[in-house]
This record gives sequence, C-alpha cells and structure tokens, in this order.
Amino acid sequence: MVWRQYEQLLRSEWNELLNRDPAPTEQEMQHFLEQHPSMVPGCFNLIGNESGHYPWRCGLIAQPILPSFDLHKPDFMWLSLNSATIEPVLIEIEAPNKRWWTEDGQQTAQLTQAIDQILEWKAWFDVPHNAAAFKELYRLDTETPFKRHFKPSYCLIFGRREEATKKSNLTAKRHFMTPEDVVVMTYDRLDPNPKAEQLVCIKVINDNGNFHFKTVSVPPTFELSPGLAGHRSCLKEIDSAIISNKHISARRKAFLIERIQYWNDWSMRPVNGVINSGDRE
Repeated sequence: MVWRQYEQLLRSEWNELLNRDPAPTEQEMQHFLEQHPSMVPGCFNLIGNESGHYPWRCGLIAQPILPSFDLHKPDFMWLSLNSATIEPVLIEIEAPNKRWWTEDGQQTAQLTQAIDQILEWKAWFDVPHNAAAFKELYRLDTETPFKRHFKPSYCLIFGRREEATKKSNLTAKRHFMTPEDVVVMTYDRLDPNPKAEQLVCIKVINDNGNFHFKTVSVPPTFELSPGLAGHRSCLKEIDSAIISNKHISARRKAFLIERIQYWNDWSMRPVNGVINSGDRE
C-alpha cells in the first residue's frame, strides 16, 4: 500500500474511533496506536525541530520497561535520535473523554494525576544509576556511533480540543501548566506522519533476565531495504506481525516473509558494498 492510500485509510478509521459514541476507552486507543505508530508524536524528536534520523530500532515501543521502576509504565516510548541527542520520549495516554477543567475553570483531578505520573518518571530519570540502567537495557551506549547528550522528554495525550480550549483564558493557562520538557496535547492533534511510514511497533520482552524485542505490528506500507535491515534484524516475530496486518495482501505477505531472512543475513556481512536508498522491495 502506498502512503497516500494508507494515510486516507488511517485518518478515516481514526476519526471514526475518536468521534464514536460512546467514547473509546484508553485500552482501545492503546490498541489502535500500537497498530499505527505513525500517529504517535515524538518519533523524530518531541522538543525542537524534527530530526532527520530514524528512532532507535525504527520502532515505537509499547509499554516500555524502565529498569527497577515498579509503578505505572509509560504507554509508549520513542528513543528519538538526532546528531547530538538521544531523546527518550515517554508518552502517557488517557481516555479521550476525560476533562481538562472543572466548571469553575480549575484543573481536574484526572489531569493532575496524569501530569503527576510524568513527574514520577522525571524523578526516576534524575537518579544517575537509573539512567545508566536504562541505557544498558536499550543498548544506547554500545549501539550509537558516538556519544550523544541524553535528554528525556515527556508527552501526555489527554481529552479533546473542544473542551480544552472552550474559554480563551483557559487556553492561555495551558501554556504554564507543565515544564518545558513536558508536552500536553489533545487527541485532536494526532495525525499520520509521512516520515514514519516504515516505523513498526515493538515490545520489550523479559525472558528470565534476557531481554529481546518483539514486533507487535508493521504498517501496510512496510518495505525491506538496506538502510533499515540492521534495525529489523534485531527484532523478533516480524513475520507474525506481517501476517496479522489485515491491510497487506496475502501475496505481499508471502513475499515479505520470504525475503526477511535475506536482509537479516545481508545486514550481518562485514562488507555490504554500496548502499542505494532506492534499493527497496
């Protein structure tokens, strides 16, 4: 499926879900976004200009592990990269029907609780040995080509625009609600990012202390190419994710599954020759 076709399909399904009556649950939103990572903000940096680098493993991490953190996990995380920075983008989502404001214009307890969850992650990262354990789990020090600044950021997706901006004084108030490294937005801001058309969704699996990365979903625009082969070779069960995608034809599924091992083997060669960005299938 080409991007333009996928984008139209995705927006249609998203609008149908988001505007449904009764409103979708948080679990339904989680499942939809796991299937469509290009909808989730932060893949090419949350703070500042968009990066030209793919995120770590070219994947959105669903319910990521924070080593030794026993409280509420993030719903999603990107490990966004640019030439100078590794930016873990931790994302919390809440049900779309939750309210920002009380009738007298005060921040609701639900919103306060969601922001407090983000502050717990910020406090956890502020402990040096926690940040070190995080980098070790995700192999950030060993797999990045040079030393980058480590700077987490945080995103809360909460409620709907109509309610969040119903009064001009409340819209102005939103700007001062959170620190600069925390972005709070409504579901209405989410939109497919064409730069993310090859990004997958993955989960970290703890197998008796041995961690591996399982593929949850691939987009219907999924292609195999030399530029992404090294990232994909580290992921397990890509074939299962391809099979489960209802928008990929049976013939295309069979072709992709047949070719995955070739690209995995190719990425392990010490010398791969000239890489052409147009070499994709």
